[in-house]
Amino acid sequence: MDENDAMRLLRALLEEKGAEWTEQGGYLRFRSRSGAMLWETACRAGDGALLIYGRFPFRAADPERARRICGELNRHLVRGALYLAEDGSPVYRCRAELDDVYGAKERIAAALQYEAQVIAYAWGRLNQEPIKFK
Repeated sequence: MDENDAMRLLRALLEEKGAEWTEQGGYLRFRSRSGAMLWETACRAGDGALLIYGRFPFRAADPERARRICGELNRHLVRGALYLAEDGSPVYRCRAELDDVYGAKERIAAALQYEAQVIAYAWGRLNQEPIKFK
């Protein structure tokens, strides 16, 4: 499966869910929500996978503590990893393997669901300082 097919599947999935998105710099970006939590998700295709980045809408007030919490949480994750971006905001990165066409859409949906679960779980554990999306 090539990059165009992967992005086409992602667009179709988002259309089914009624989500709005933008494309910029090779990334397809949209907002994700779980309850009152709202964050930005950015996806790009490459190397037989869809890479998914969920950026929390706050900076860590105590970056060292946040890095330690990311490390503790990473030990329990089945896929992907939490880390702090250069601006101090926590990010969760994972991938949906797209080595064949059959089931690719389901793997993308499962990876996005897992992203939402990880972010919802980690949200309250990370120190927060509000920032605004661009």
